[in-house]
Amino acid sequence: MVRYGPGLLALVTLGAGLALARPAQAPAAAAEAPPQLTLGPWHGKTLAVEARAEEILETDDVALLEYRQADDQPPVWFAQVAGFGTRAAFHPPELCYVGSHYEIVARSPITVMAHGRPHRVMRLVVGQGRQRFEAWYWFTADGRVTPSYYQQQLWLVLGAMAGQPMAGRLIRISTPLDDPAAAHDRLAGFLTSFSETPTR
Repeated sequence: MVRYGPGLLALVTLGAGLALARPAQAPAAAAEAPPQLTLGPWHGKTLAVEARAEEILETDDVALLEYRQADDQPPVWFAQVAGFGTRAAFHPPELCYVGSHYEIVARSPITVMAHGRPHRVMRLVVGQGRQRFEAWYWFTADGRVTPSYYQQQLWLVLGAMAGQPMAGRLIRISTPLDDPAAAHDRLAGFLTSFSETPTR
């Protein structure tokens, strides 16, 4: 079984702590709070967020969690950055991966299925040495969901100009890319369990 140390884990889940038209169906995962520690077959634990990360992101509404279905199974890392009335908290995750000396191997929007419905997310594959990780991420603004950072920024700017600041979020789930099919199924399975979580 491969173990992932806390240093590597921090890099993968929140880019070394420096960041992290409406789709047919927006992921119900875009809730107003981190998910519960138990999500169906997934059991999670909360990870610490460095104060430096909160300073750079200009928000303390940052959540990092690690989920596994079993101790001997690869993890899924969950990261959420939230902010209200500010755009500074949000960055495209790939910028922070590059800043942490990861190579961007692949990046493209994809449609994944959960509960028989399509969900539009951005797929990112990053590598460092012989290690590879796959991440899916999306942004929210006042309940609207998009895989595009620029679309979210436009919504936030328009809200600010109209005197109606919006709550926004970056949500990312990632996992070791041990096998393409297995990594995809693991993220899709987590997204399905995550989307069943009631908003708190």
